[in-house]
Amino acid sequence: MHIHELIELIKVLRSKCPWDREQTLESIKNNVIEESYELVEAVEQGDVGAIQEEIGDILFLGFFLATIFEEEKGITLNELVCSTVKKYREKHPHVFKHEELKNQDEVLKFWQQSKKDMFSGISKALPALLAAKIIQERASKVGFDWQSPEGPCKKVDEEIEELKSSIGSERAFEEFGDLLFACVNLARHLKLDPEDALRNANKKFISRFRKITEELKKRGKSLENVSLEEMDRIWNEIKHQDDK
Repeated sequence: MHIHELIELIKVLRSKCPWDREQTLESIKNNVIEESYELVEAVEQGDVGAIQEEIGDILFLGFFLATIFEEEKGITLNELVCSTVKKYREKHPHVFKHEELKNQDEVLKFWQQSKKDMFSGISKALPALLAAKIIQERASKVGFDWQSPEGPCKKVDEEIEELKSSIGSERAFEEFGDLLFACVNLARHLKLDPEDALRNANKKFISRFRKITEELKKRGKSLENVSLEEMDRIWNEIKHQDDK
């Protein structure tokens, strides 16, 4: 199998499959996000077969988009590839132009300095936690950052108090956003990925809530006929067992 066979497959699908034929750049954009997250999940699970499948899906989707792009905008696959190669050669002068960038930090610094605006290229479609992390990392590269986790920790406390004082007002929306932004900054200083941490918290909540349901079944009860207090007691019992 070669790449040209994948391209031919896509051309056949575009001409003969009713669904594939109707797709546009606009209609297919969310598929890119979906497939990316499926690959992330496969990587986190360490499932080699799933990783292979999801990388294949992304490859297919990339060439599928390139085909639609050519049809809609007249930019050929060859032009797209050439411009991409040129872009990445220019991003790596230490590889292709014998300029010396000694380590990862110097490479990142070069990339930031080459941008017209330090925040350019941050997609508005990114998950907000990930975008906040990238924004903060770029600001840090020019020295706008705390030197230890103590600073962002105090900032989180400060934002919590500001949120408390804004409850019931229109300001609560803004203050809650500020709190989330501060939490991402704290995670960054703790060398934690906020997206991964929240994803883990989501999984933990689902697991514990399912255990509540199972425990209630053992007691001949259901979620619909027990009080919040009883559910909370069972939750704390499960949490205590998980923490052992």
